[in-house]
Amino acid sequence: MTVVEAPAFYEAAFRGEPLQRTVLPPPLNTQDTIWTIGAWPIRLPDVVSPTVPRLQRVIREIRERTGWSARGLAEIVGSSHTTIINAENGRPLVRGHSGDLHQRLVGAHDLIERVYVLVDRDPERTAAILATVPGTGRRSAVQELRESGDPGRAYLAALDAIRPRRTGLLVGDRPRGNGPTTALHE
Repeated sequence: MTVVEAPAFYEAAFRGEPLQRTVLPPPLNTQDTIWTIGAWPIRLPDVVSPTVPRLQRVIREIRERTGWSARGLAEIVGSSHTTIINAENGRPLVRGHSGDLHQRLVGAHDLIERVYVLVDRDPERTAAILATVPGTGRRSAVQELRESGDPGRAYLAALDAIRPRRTGLLVGDRPRGNGPTTALHE
């Protein structure tokens, strides 16, 4: 009596020839990266997670990066805290009620993301820089967002709060004299 190996049984069964004994199904291998049943690989589809709507993500990131409450964010972008909470929970904005709120939130998000990176991803420092008044007669980034709604001007105010402007003229160690200036080629 000859001993027939398992692959021969499968080849014979695949071709439709009758088998001399019952062939048990091969074991399921779930230990490797690609699962197999015998010699056949099983490719599982990638797990697709549902994406969070953009506005919902924007509001969540603004609040995480600044520590602001919904009421505080609403005051800055000119809305109500219930609208902010509803949008953060996934309810769509009503165009007739919210106007350009979506655009204002995206602009505020861009500003906050840039400042957040500049201050080494520190939420407390981000909120402090945004609230800092950079100089006399100037407005903070938060005030710029609230009053003008212009994220560009608010970003400049935030940059001035991070690195204050120098006052006065820069003077070298050899101040300019009253006589003629030196030629450039010398």
